[in-house]
Amino acid sequence: MSNLAPLPGGAFLVNDAPPESVFSPEDFTAEARLMGRSAEDFLKKEVLPHVERIEAHDLDLMATLMHKAGEAGLLGAEVPEAYGGFGLDNRTGALIAEKLNWQQSFALSHEAHTVIATLPLMFFGSHALKSKYLPKLASGEWIGSFALSETGSGSDALGAQTRAQLSEDGKHWTLNGTKMWITNTAFAQLFSVFAKVDGDKFSCFMVERDTPGVSFGKEEHKLGMKGTSTRQVILENVQVPYENLVGDVGKGHYAAFCALNMGRFKLEAGAVGGIKETLAVCAAYANQRKQFNRSIGSFGMIQAKLGSICARLFALESAVYRLAGELDSVFEGIDATADDAAKHYHHAAEEYAIECSIVKVIGSELYSWATDEAIQIHGGYGYTEEFPVARAWRDQRLLRIGEGANEIVRPIIINTLLRRAKQGRLSLEAQATNCTLKRSGLRLLHLLTEHFGASLAEEQEALGAVSDIISSAYCHESMALRIRKLKGVVQETARLCTALYLHESQTAGVALAQQVLTRCHADQASTTSLLAELSPSCATDAIALRRQLAATVLAGERYPF
Repeated sequence: MSNLAPLPGGAFLVNDAPPESVFSPEDFTAEARLMGRSAEDFLKKEVLPHVERIEAHDLDLMATLMHKAGEAGLLGAEVPEAYGGFGLDNRTGALIAEKLNWQQSFALSHEAHTVIATLPLMFFGSHALKSKYLPKLASGEWIGSFALSETGSGSDALGAQTRAQLSEDGKHWTLNGTKMWITNTAFAQLFSVFAKVDGDKFSCFMVERDTPGVSFGKEEHKLGMKGTSTRQVILENVQVPYENLVGDVGKGHYAAFCALNMGRFKLEAGAVGGIKETLAVCAAYANQRKQFNRSIGSFGMIQAKLGSICARLFALESAVYRLAGELDSVFEGIDATADDAAKHYHHAAEEYAIECSIVKVIGSELYSWATDEAIQIHGGYGYTEEFPVARAWRDQRLLRIGEGANEIVRPIIINTLLRRAKQGRLSLEAQATNCTLKRSGLRLLHLLTEHFGASLAEEQEALGAVSDIISSAYCHESMALRIRKLKGVVQETARLCTALYLHESQTAGVALAQQVLTRCHADQASTTSLLAELSPSCATDAIALRRQLAATVLAGERYPF
């Protein structure tokens, strides 16, 4: 990666990123690619042969696979070497997540352990606490779990009711409450538990499985992710040592939200891999399946689906790995053993919260749409378990809910931009950008803030619309910058993807902008001006673009990058 630092978090909206500052998959080192191949080989040899048992909810098998993943180095890749891991960067961690995704139950169990269960401890735990637990998590000797949600608090994490009380002698905490939807519960030995000290100070604790008073509910009967363990974690007068407090009392939201930021990023890195496999399965089927004496891949309606999936996947992949590079720019150089490590980890995990939220929404909704189209391409077969697209569709549906429902995450993107502007961290006035999507998003954002003022938070529909335009801008710029690193036929395919993505984003953007303009009672001149700028070029032949991309996908029966 270039020594030129990426733009600060959120600054992409008002500045055009220098090409040399943006990481893309073409920049991976040989060592990172080798780690990616190791993850891919592990999936093919250890996981995929057992899909039927995983889908039948064989949790002993899943526990065994997780321990094997630890032995293979796939659980400790990003844990610092000082605590038993390999100390690899976020880019390589994202590549591992991508390669493991096609069996989504295993991928989610892996993510729950390596990201949201491990990172609160890694980022905010004391040196002694990290020395005690991180080596076990990195090696796979112990499996971790993240216990945040409750029956009455999902996306509203701070609404948790679980309580923690310090003993009179100050030696232990007593926890009481029930956690809901907790992944890895059946085989986890260590839980990151969030509770309120004295009923109001949101805090984080490391709780071992065998601690007296810890018990578990029955397995949830879920739509998808059937190979994962999802249960309640019940805490009844559970006493944990004082030193198992992670970070400071009342600062548990740092641990929760930083882990969720990284979880949003890592889940969508996985989505890149899952959508690639979905596209490949669809291309192979479209070539093989004959109707009316010709392959269904020769029909325009099928080509339209394949072409759009390819273009949008190129957008997501470009954005995810750009973000991976941006994250590494702020994580690099942190001394995990230093007394002030928590301060640096907090800054690093929070800096690109906007971009993490963007890829979360874009990736989870693309995965939903792509797997739905995959079922349609397969017709009646797609609705059966004979082909893998039914499982892919069921499994991915969780991503629009997990790590914060998209209805919450969309307004977060806008609210974080506005908060940073108020803090002086980001100027939303300067518009040093040539991107139509960025300029339109900024104009709509200014219009909303001027019209609604203090009541803006209640305008979630409008905030969501502007968020989608801004998110498209981040993805489109990521694609455009990546093109410069490609050559020959692949570069031309990338140009087709970028042109189609821009056309589709602007087409959707016009409808979104119209909603906002109408809601704000914008004058006719402003409306006409903004919609004219945002409208896609009439010269763009979207049908031709989709057909050209589909031809490339069908020829190789795979994603072409």
